Amino acid sequence: PAPAPPPEPVPQSPEAVAVADGFSSIVAHLETLPLNGSEKRQLAEGAKGVDKLKEKLTYGGVEADVVNACHQLCGAVFARDYATAASVQLALVNSHWSAHKDWLKGVKFLTQMAQKKM
Repeated sequence: PAPAPPPEPVPQSPEAVAVADGFSSIVAHLETLPLNGSEKRQLAEGAKGVDKLKEKLTYGGVEADVVNACHQLCGAVFARDYATAASVQLALVNSHWSAHKDWLKGVKFLTQMAQKKM
């Protein structure tokens, strides 16, 4: 049989676009800061997680409630409200780990680094 065609990208909600842009800008900002070796590795893991999240968003693999929680998490990081960011991230892990562990770990690293560096 012929290989399955690649999935078609799906239209993105404004929240999904904001999540992708928000996490990308956190990565970009952290890349401009002086980082030690372990922080550079954490940032690389975080960037991989963001890439995986953006890929899932592109193909409709992220539920609306997860997108909304990620939107809230990004907003909390930008507002330097790290307690809220950590609680949203923990709630995502507790309720969606099995479906989204491929990017949730990287997002946790980003949240932790943002708290230390931003």
